[in-house]
Formats: sequence, C-alpha cells, structure tokens
Amino acid sequence: MQVLLLQLTQDIPAADQFGSGFALVKNDISHNIERLRTRYLTSPVQFELLFSIIDEEVGRNDHDHGKSCTKGLLWLKRALEFMLAIMKRLLEEPGATMSDVVYDTYHATLHRWHGFIASSAFNVAFHFVPSRAAFLEKVAGKDDPEAQAAMASFIADFSPLLAEVHAFLDGRGLDDPAKV
Repeated sequence: MQVLLLQLTQDIPAADQFGSGFALVKNDISHNIERLRTRYLTSPVQFELLFSIIDEEVGRNDHDHGKSCTKGLLWLKRALEFMLAIMKRLLEEPGATMSDVVYDTYHATLHRWHGFIASSAFNVAFHFVPSRAAFLEKVAGKDDPEAQAAMASFIADFSPLLAEVHAFLDGRGLDDPAKV
C-alpha cells in the first residue's frame, strides 16, 4: 500500500462537515496524517510503502507510545472507520436522523477505546451535529440519488484500504485495546 493512503485521507469530504463539535475528530485525523507524512519525508525511498514506516518503528521498539506513527496509524484508521460507518448508515437508513446515526455509530466504533474524558467530549459534540440534509448537502453537494451513488462509490473504494490497514495492525498485535 503506497503512501497514497495518506493523500486520500486529506480528501475525505466528511471531515469538515460534522460541525464544530467534531473539530476534535478532524484535528486528530489531520495530526495523525501529518505525523505519518513527516516520518515518510525523512526517507521517501525507505518508506515508499506505508507499512514500512510501522515495521521500522517496531524494529526499533519505538512503536508503543502515544506519539508513535504506529499509534497515529491506528487512530487514523479508527477515525476513518467511524466516518465511513456514518456515511454508510446514512445511505442504508434514509429515514434515520443524523444525530441518531452519529450517536449509534460512535458507540459501535470508537466508544470502546474511549475513557471517561474522551467519551464526555463526544457526548458534548453530539449536540453540535448538523442535520442530515445539511450534512449530505455539504458532503455530496446535494441529497439525491447521484450524490448518494458518489458517496457509495467513495465508501466502496476506501473501505478495502482501511481493511488492509486493520489486517496489518491486527496481524502484528498492534491494534492496541487501551482506552484513551
């Protein structure tokens, strides 16, 4: 997998559209992308493949702290899984409200890794979620079958990349279950 994953994550249309309450998620995604990009730029040939950054870090036994690229990739994956799950559910349940979708998706994805403080921050953020129509308008440009097809295509294209990242981390015992 090329560092292309890092570029793709910058183009995710939903990151800015969750409203001001989800600035934490957007900032976390941006910070983790920048952490990986910074490491990549230290040796573009050596780190041509995204996973080589993690393998090198593990080889130095420098992967198990909060500022590692390993943790950055793990939390980037989790945040993107959360966002994709929201978009997928919006497509699958046209009658569901945005606040219900975000709340339920958070509890199905990120909540298990969040302690009291992080969970509390998300509970506050739930009050600032835009309406479903406003979110879809911002993400897809409109709320019609063509826009929904574009969003479905994005999900279909991006989900395998996240599955590959998950399999890589999990296969090496790097899918840290610790709460933050």
